[in-house]
Amino acid sequence: MIEPYGDGAPVYNTQTVGASSILLVDDTFVLRERLSVAMQQRGFRVETAGNFEQAIEVFQLRPTELAVLDLRMPGQSGLELLRALLKINPQTRVIMLSGFGSIPASIDAVRAGAVNFLSKPADADDILSAFVRGDSPAVPEGAIAFPAPSLARNEWEHIHRVLSDCGGNISEAARRLGIHRRSLQRKLRKRAPEDPAVPDDEGLTEEG
Repeated sequence: MIEPYGDGAPVYNTQTVGASSILLVDDTFVLRERLSVAMQQRGFRVETAGNFEQAIEVFQLRPTELAVLDLRMPGQSGLELLRALLKINPQTRVIMLSGFGSIPASIDAVRAGAVNFLSKPADADDILSAFVRGDSPAVPEGAIAFPAPSLARNEWEHIHRVLSDCGGNISEAARRLGIHRRSLQRKLRKRAPEDPAVPDDEGLTEEG
């Protein structure tokens, strides 16, 4: 059974997840190390890497039963790393993390073999509970399980990706986007547009 914290929140560990080792791949050192400490406290052997090349090297030497990959990293992406890790060990269960959660990205991750896709911020219990829930249902080839995101949603995600790549520098982000700084500031004040929901007869919501 899952042991609770004092406030009743579940604590996941090696026994409840059914695995004893995990690979954490994220180019942000602080986030990677914070997760590493949390996973070690839960009994896991933890391996870490900051990019595609490091992850492959570590995984070949010390393969793990679980892996948590950042979708967007300098160089080759988390999606490419997911495919490479599963070629080395198809039994490894992988969860993809992204600071810019989107329906198309989640579909790509699941089709490539991830068991789930989580948006950041996600703590150790968020991640381990996603492993406990089991594999996400596969998306049949050619099937449209989710509606296409709106143009407004795509624009919002693109703007925030560029801003993140610029380290939060609005002037530099505006230059890369080719728009005036004030125009970018107005767009940043807006909330993320909702993706369209699928029809009721599909039996799905926008989260799936």
